[in-house]
Amino acid sequence: MLHTLPHSPYQVDMNALINTVGQSDVLVLLQDGVTAALKDSRWLTQLLQRNPINIYVLREDIEARGLLLLIDNRIEIIDYSGLVDLSVDHYPQVNW
Repeated sequence: MLHTLPHSPYQVDMNALINTVGQSDVLVLLQDGVTAALKDSRWLTQLLQRNPINIYVLREDIEARGLLLLIDNRIEIIDYSGLVDLSVDHYPQVNW
């Protein structure tokens, strides 16, 4: 399953997201959701401790916010092409 987080982690029920994402799931952080990928983010720490999942962040959105150098190195940065590939490979999709 593909989970997408386009909102700030402070505007969604992150505890529900953390408890819902399974080990074979993928999480893509985009738009304001990219703030969850910041180094030492409490949300990122909880996500990585709870589930060993693959987390991706959209390059265009972190660059638009000037956050490229602040993204945790455990998170893979992807472009729109990578997002399309993940969408094709992981069905269904849940948008938080």
